[in-house]
Amino acid sequence: MSRAAVETLIDRWMNEPDFRAALRQDAEAAVRASGAELDTEEWDALRRIDWSLPDEELQSRINAYGS
Repeated sequence: MSRAAVETLIDRWMNEPDFRAALRQDAEAAVRASGAELDTEEWDALRRIDWSLPDEELQSRINAYGS
């Protein structure tokens, strides 16, 4: 997956409440439905995220990724 694709997913998480809710409910299904293609390492990282964290905590992690 390219950095651009990851940034697209992050942008959708930040700006699309429905996508954010879908990630919280079933992150794998939401990403698959988005059409993004992740490699094994990226899927592993996605599975390690605690999607029940408050938006502020997830936002902090996203900002750290973008740095």
